[in-house]
Amino acid sequence: MRNIGKSKKDEMWLKGFGSHIEHLIKKKGFNSPYDFWIQKGDEMISRATLNYIIQGKNDPKLSTLRILARMLRVEVRDLFDF
Repeated sequence: MRNIGKSKKDEMWLKGFGSHIEHLIKKKGFNSPYDFWIQKGDEMISRATLNYIIQGKNDPKLSTLRILARMLRVEVRDLFDF
């Protein structure tokens, strides 16, 4: 089986998704993703995972998105509304 990898569109979508997550974090009153991670996520999600999502370098698992939505007190579908 051939490994195709991510297309440019996939990469652009992941970067847009990451920007949206960062926007939601700031909209919820946190100064930065680091501030959010310190206050909400240090036991639920790793700092590296959060950073990779925000930078568009990670295609997160559904379970990670559920945790992130719970931490932000939004529905999972709200993570995709960008």
